[in-house]
Amino acid sequence: MKVAYRDSIEYKALQLVEKSADRVLLRKDFSHLGSYRQVSRALKKLIEKKRLVKIGHGIYAKAYESKYLDVPLIEGGFDIAAREALNRMGVDWKPGSAEEAYNARQTQQVPVQNVVRLKSRLRRKITYVNRQLYFEGNANAR
Repeated sequence: MKVAYRDSIEYKALQLVEKSADRVLLRKDFSHLGSYRQVSRALKKLIEKKRLVKIGHGIYAKAYESKYLDVPLIEGGFDIAAREALNRMGVDWKPGSAEEAYNARQTQQVPVQNVVRLKSRLRRKITYVNRQLYFEGNANAR
């Protein structure tokens, strides 16, 4: 018996992605759709269709296809998505010292890298292609 596409987990996951106001979705957001393996296959198909990109273990960002290149781009950019991912995971953080100095007008040097200081523990990497969220000080913050 063939399953109609609208009844598939992939379709339900796509609807969840489109209706969500968040730019970042965690794997647990999809857990009610089916078993771990079924959800994994559905997420893999959404990544292949360039509707999602994986930016960390169990962390996915909404994406759209670039007009000029055949690559998916993160909605709102990587920097915003990475910080939203920290918030969604419940990690306490604040901007890095270079960004705070720039915002306080203590320097005119614009911070190039996305750096945050962690107030709570995090043992994951958040990356996409050649971009990475860096942790200032110790990555195992206390």
